[in-house]
Amino acid sequence: MDNYTRAYEIKNEIIKHRRKLHQIAEVGMELPKTAAYVKEQLVNMGYEPVELINSGIVATVGNGGKTFLLRADMDALPVKEESGLDFASVDGNCHACGHDAHTAVLLGAAKMLKEQEADLKGTVKLMFQPGEELLTGAGAMIEAGLLDNPKVDCAMALHIRSTDQAGISYLYGSRSASSNNFIIRIKGVAAHGAMPYNGVDPIVTGAHIVLGLQELISREISFAEGAVLTFGQFAAGNSCNSIPAHAELKGTMRSFSNKTREYLKKRIPEIVADVAKTYRAAAELEWLCDIPVLVNDNTFTDQIVGYLKSFSEEKFTFYEGEPTTGSEDFALIANKVPSCMFSLAAPDPNCDVKYALHNPRVIFDEDCFPMGSAALVESAVRWLENNS
Repeated sequence: MDNYTRAYEIKNEIIKHRRKLHQIAEVGMELPKTAAYVKEQLVNMGYEPVELINSGIVATVGNGGKTFLLRADMDALPVKEESGLDFASVDGNCHACGHDAHTAVLLGAAKMLKEQEADLKGTVKLMFQPGEELLTGAGAMIEAGLLDNPKVDCAMALHIRSTDQAGISYLYGSRSASSNNFIIRIKGVAAHGAMPYNGVDPIVTGAHIVLGLQELISREISFAEGAVLTFGQFAAGNSCNSIPAHAELKGTMRSFSNKTREYLKKRIPEIVADVAKTYRAAAELEWLCDIPVLVNDNTFTDQIVGYLKSFSEEKFTFYEGEPTTGSEDFALIANKVPSCMFSLAAPDPNCDVKYALHNPRVIFDEDCFPMGSAALVESAVRWLENNS
């Protein structure tokens, strides 16, 4: 029996996992109910899962040799769900990014791999991580030894999509943008609004910092390279006629070029400090995350594409996709071992409006989920056979 047929035989089980996980949506690095469910299912399949970090689970299947890592993220968003689904989350969080589907798909793959364990030509390591939306979970698991014991040789993941053509899409090279979120703290001197000369205005200073950094993008970054710098928060004061002593800016910088990213990481703090000094204030910048561009290794991706093209014939649509400006902490793994992330497109076939990821009304077609499980298993099995 081929992996596609087997995946659809266990479709109802995969969907059951997804709906349970959907109802208990949890956010951040602490996912007690989600992690407990995943561990329970793995134990029932015959695995011996290890909690590498709190809510970060690893399990292995196979017979030594090289190691192929499969990853799923498990955390949700702090957003109230508006999907209208019978199994919608009711606790104020929701899986609008589809991580419940990622986890269910990998649980399906885990079942299939366990059934094939005796024939595997190596080892498959399963990774279930928290904190992807914070861009911190993968890094924490790497620091805890994710890529060792056994040493990981390559890695693969998928991300669900809600607006693309149903099927699986792949991409060579840059797949997801880098992400450097930051906070700028500006220190001024408080004063009465009618006597600004007695103070140092952190709001005016902050406005010039915002404008100065936008000109950095337009005047120092090549049009061909490209980058985005966005501010999402400017907090200062609580009165209309008082100059506060402090202001705080929060923003994000993204690019599809790691070279551009490194340049901006150097220049942004310089401009922040210099502009603040110009207006007699002081400012410091703190990076909140440091995620490189997610680059699909061309050689490894070409191998995976070869396996899935031959495997997908007459089973599902398989096509080349486009990069996404969203960021992924799977990039930290891809920065260390040859890796590939593909997209599982599962748009809702019953609705004319295809809501995008992170929308509280987004709905996915659960009938597509077994495609993801089949693709993960086929890729791991074939790669181990050809690289043993």
